[in-house]
Amino acid sequence: MTNPTNPRTLSGALTTSGTAAMVVGTLVAAVAAYAFQLVAGRVLGPEAFAPITVLWTIQFLVFTTVFVPMEQLTIRRLSAAVPESAPRRLFLSAIVVSVVASVGFGAFTLDRLLDGNVIYLAVIMVVIAAYGSFALARGALAGRRRFDDYGWSTMAESVVRLVVVLSLLAVGAGVVGVAWSLIPGALVVYLWKPFRGKAPSTTPGPATGAGAALATFVVANAASQTIVAAGPLVVGALGASAAERSVFFETFLLFRAPLTVAYSLIARVLPPFTRMAESDDRSMLARWSVRTGIAAGALGVAAFAVGHWIGPSLVALFLGEEYRPSADLAAYAAAGVVIATAALFVQQMLIALRTTGGLAAAWLGGLIAAGLTVALTSGEASLRVGLGFLIGEAVALGLIVITVLAAAKKR
Repeated sequence: MTNPTNPRTLSGALTTSGTAAMVVGTLVAAVAAYAFQLVAGRVLGPEAFAPITVLWTIQFLVFTTVFVPMEQLTIRRLSAAVPESAPRRLFLSAIVVSVVASVGFGAFTLDRLLDGNVIYLAVIMVVIAAYGSFALARGALAGRRRFDDYGWSTMAESVVRLVVVLSLLAVGAGVVGVAWSLIPGALVVYLWKPFRGKAPSTTPGPATGAGAALATFVVANAASQTIVAAGPLVVGALGASAAERSVFFETFLLFRAPLTVAYSLIARVLPPFTRMAESDDRSMLARWSVRTGIAAGALGVAAFAVGHWIGPSLVALFLGEEYRPSADLAAYAAAGVVIATAALFVQQMLIALRTTGGLAAAWLGGLIAAGLTVALTSGEASLRVGLGFLIGEAVALGLIVITVLAAAKKR
């Protein structure tokens, strides 16, 4: 019988109790998130929906850039053989800085991106604070191996948001009401009492190097999420209309489904990866990184072809003809998301190996490649940014695999 706690048995570790709940919960959450976008986008229309795309993008960027690192470092800390004390002041400071920076960005772009409505600044402040707390709560659940609770709370966050927006739209609420509906779901996680119970190991040691780990991890995710999610902002900065921004946003949101699901599932692979990194079998991490990279390349080519063929029709089917993208934009989104999903899983190996500095270097390399692509190409803003996304993800994945191979050789 397979021992699920054995770090050498990856398949056993990933099929233990809680994995099914995480998969189901994450899939339902993804469907509910897309339903939110589909319903709100159709009811409001491309022009009125534009501020929601900005708010969603800000929340997504901050969550994946700063709060996902806090969540994953919490999981890594609680999954280690000797867990360390929680760096509470560090995480609280990160949340406060994120709130201030997000509100500052909103104020700076208020007239250009948020219709000059100061109410959106209050929405930004509350939603960022709520999701910082949400990330720490989920990290505590996964770190304590409460994977069932992690899955159900992830599902509840998205379903509650959908129920709230449907209720508001049913009574005639406009775009401001839709904006406020982004908040309540993040608070539902506390129904599961995430900080209840003890870590798997007994006496925690002092938190060592937490600041450096979070800083380099944030740099890595900042570069990563600039490639993945800053597209609508970049397209707008290049002079695109509100309608073009909405088409770009909805196209990438639709094709980003595998990546959206993966953001929650990575909490399940990090604990076994951590045990592998702490054992004498780091070579398994190296082998899996190479296999994942090769598979991503093959699947990326297939996704490009499929996206070019039926991608525009899929977007138009779900969102309406006014949101139909070009075939090239759909192909860039489909292929880039496949590669980005693979990179997200491979980077968990570097987190387990405590090599967040190398992870930052890899994603900065990908960001530079994406930026050069946008700068050196011409044509529609959305196509330039879409191609930059694909090139940046491919370069980053290659660099991450190389870094895993190098780190796995060290002791």
